[in-house]
Amino acid sequence: MSRSEHLSCSILLDDAHSAIDHPSSRLYQHPIQYIEAHSEEELDIALLQIEAAIAQRKYVVSCLSYELGEHFVGIHPRPSSTPWIRAWVFDAVTMLSKDQADQWLQQHLLESKTNQLAKIDQALIPSMTEFVFTNKVKAIQELIKNGDTYQVNFTYRINGVITGEPISLYQKLRDRQPGPFGAYIEHSGGWVLSCSPEWFLSKQGNRLITKPMKGTGKVGEMSSASLSADPKNRAENLMIVDLLRNDFSKISKAGSVKVPHLFQVDQHGDVLQMTSTIESTAKDDLSLKELLSAIFPCGSITGAPKRRTMEIIQELEDQARNLYCGSIAWFDPVAHGTESPRLGNIGMSVVIRTLEVNQDRQFTMGVGGGITIDSVGENEWHECQTKANFLYQLQSTPGLFETIRIEHGQACHLEHHLKRLEQSSFTLDIPFDRKKTLDLVHSACEGLSDTQLIYRMRLELSSQGHLSVAIHPMNPLPASIELLWAQDLFSHDVTSNSKNPWFNHKVSERAIYDDAWKNAEQKGSFDALFVNELGYVTEGGRTNLFIKKNGQWQTPPINAGCLPGVMRSLILKDPLWNAIEVNIKPEDVVSAEEIIFCNALRGIISVNPANPVDYQA
Repeated sequence: MSRSEHLSCSILLDDAHSAIDHPSSRLYQHPIQYIEAHSEEELDIALLQIEAAIAQRKYVVSCLSYELGEHFVGIHPRPSSTPWIRAWVFDAVTMLSKDQADQWLQQHLLESKTNQLAKIDQALIPSMTEFVFTNKVKAIQELIKNGDTYQVNFTYRINGVITGEPISLYQKLRDRQPGPFGAYIEHSGGWVLSCSPEWFLSKQGNRLITKPMKGTGKVGEMSSASLSADPKNRAENLMIVDLLRNDFSKISKAGSVKVPHLFQVDQHGDVLQMTSTIESTAKDDLSLKELLSAIFPCGSITGAPKRRTMEIIQELEDQARNLYCGSIAWFDPVAHGTESPRLGNIGMSVVIRTLEVNQDRQFTMGVGGGITIDSVGENEWHECQTKANFLYQLQSTPGLFETIRIEHGQACHLEHHLKRLEQSSFTLDIPFDRKKTLDLVHSACEGLSDTQLIYRMRLELSSQGHLSVAIHPMNPLPASIELLWAQDLFSHDVTSNSKNPWFNHKVSERAIYDDAWKNAEQKGSFDALFVNELGYVTEGGRTNLFIKKNGQWQTPPINAGCLPGVMRSLILKDPLWNAIEVNIKPEDVVSAEEIIFCNALRGIISVNPANPVDYQA
């Protein structure tokens, strides 16, 4: 593969806590140089090329594999197709807030080849069973008894396949595992989707900081205080702190290595993590090779002592780690005259909770934990499941649902609902039993105690074909329905994509739509309208739209990006309405003679056009 092909690359280093007044997410596009090293012969050249780029006031992002670390500690690296170093050089970096990063990700998805939302296509497959894992834990503990090691970070891989766009999967992953060191890297060989919570190294001027992460708990099973006080987790953490203090001493000025914080606990998604902080002052004119030789890979993902423990890891683990347990690093040039201009400023994460996806959409994710003499194999396996839970939650595809009006004990327009449900289940390959569904609906209606009330039934069909119903009395509508725009209710861009295939199906994954109508309710209205990337109005969060212009009822076409609603279909078929499908601009809505929302649950809902709100793009 030529170097020019590698220049097709987009990188978002993503901080879930990035603020608008202090943006910390980093966007890199259009690299001007690509650097790669697979061997010892290529390594020194690659490191010098990175330093040269920094000296030329360029910005560098690099992926450093775990096998590079094996070389640095003096053991023969395990064969791997992943380069030891993969680096891209850029003229500039754009700093983004979280909302801006959200907007870039959504826009990048719209511009992708298929626009398809991603899903995990097959069952996730671990590279070893619990039985094998627990036996290897016992083998590690024998090595600890023999004095070979004090602690081993033992890992295995989870393998799977996705369909759709990897950037869509990254959006789902970051929603479930938000953290400060996320990364979306799209390169010629595939994608890196990282939700890492772990800080490896920060270098600002000559100040070095590392925050090793060791000690894990699950939210709901233990508190932050109990994790921080837990003897086993404290012992794990302290061993790695001692290891990294030693590593830092090799590249720091004498007497400058300090540990200002021990055993802090932070929450990342549904996982609690213990970290400690180590600081020092870097030696003058530190080279990249000196830096990496001293500290790479991070001790938190090896164990102690580092070299012997990495030999044990290589003997016991069943696959190369590749980028997993390596690092994603950025390098910024610093102003002339400041300290440590050779390497500039640096940020490095530890690559954990990260999917490496190839061009065939096959992926692998590593997971593991620190094994000590006090470890219990079954508990360590459970801890790995906790860490990987954010991925396991994505195995299922979106389900389908119908919201049905129950009046006088009968389901209204039931045939139309079942037809739509059947068509969508066929398209999305979801099992559907029509008779079973009918029986469930009728049984639920027969169980109502007061048939004089009007009810709202939610009929759900899971991606595995499981049916469920829930029925609740329907709340009254607001006295006056004002016109609202979804864009005005969010701090980030919510432009819809007309090519999104999910819009033709009533899928259960519609959080942005649910948020829209809930936000509208808080403002005393009922719904809010969305606009697509072409500037045409699509639909509300839970309704379709009709407007009257010059005496003619009009509604957006399905290909604008809207759901084929049951009530919408009934109105279009009714000759008394004489309604047509046509692309509608926001200004058409604002100047309409009449505006209505509609859905099968509420029927026709008049919108107050007296004080229409202009759409602000």
